[in-house]
Amino acid sequence: MENGEILSDSIDYSRNALVGNWRTWLIFIIFSLPFALMIFLFDPEKMQTADYWMHFPWAQFIGLLIVGFLLSFFTSGYLVRVCRGITPPPKFDDWVSLYLEGIKVLIVQIIWLIPIFLASCVTGFFFGIAVAVNGSGLTLPMRIGTLLLVFFAIALTILIVLCMFIAIVRYSRTGSIREGIRWSAVIETIRKIGWGSYILALIILLVVAIIYFIVVTVFALIPFLGWVLNLALYPLFVVFSARYISRVYDQATPPTLPVTATAAGI
Repeated sequence: MENGEILSDSIDYSRNALVGNWRTWLIFIIFSLPFALMIFLFDPEKMQTADYWMHFPWAQFIGLLIVGFLLSFFTSGYLVRVCRGITPPPKFDDWVSLYLEGIKVLIVQIIWLIPIFLASCVTGFFFGIAVAVNGSGLTLPMRIGTLLLVFFAIALTILIVLCMFIAIVRYSRTGSIREGIRWSAVIETIRKIGWGSYILALIILLVVAIIYFIVVTVFALIPFLGWVLNLALYPLFVVFSARYISRVYDQATPPTLPVTATAAGI
């Protein structure tokens, strides 16, 4: 399947999943609401003042953050079903299974992010030691060493991000956290797709994401109505993205038959 076909398929899928099913769209919006409401707690005109943060409604902020985080497992679980390749598009049902799927896919993501965290800590640690020992001036070897560590951390971050998209779909297809973090299997999947083809597919997705964020930024200029429109568009974008990555994954391991909700045990 060419990138144009994948793009068209993903658009049709997200439209059928949400536009053709208002209940699913509404549930998605409700579960996204706590995070969306957090913007109303901030006053951009007063954020620069010294006592603003002292009087900031931290209780409401933390409350919305916790509720939004807990509800996000439902939407993450739904996206796992989308990545599984279920057709027709899944619905919000079997809530316990949905929630557990959301938790498990978060575990997969956290495990993949650990190397980035460690690389960042090591880079920061050695940079801090170098500054502490030599003050504001670093010797040439220390500068080169620190620069190499920074390049390594950046390269590792890019590689992990590239792998994590495939890892999420792999977990979704297998239902196994172990399979979702199998480095060799993920790399082999990307190799089958072709590194060039895979990166090109992600660049296309990035372009779509940029267009989406430009649109929502323009809508944000419209008081309140813009906020409503952004909240409504968010489910379309994330479902589209999940379906898109799923179809890119199929370039390496195409399904023999369409996956149905019944066949997936949902």
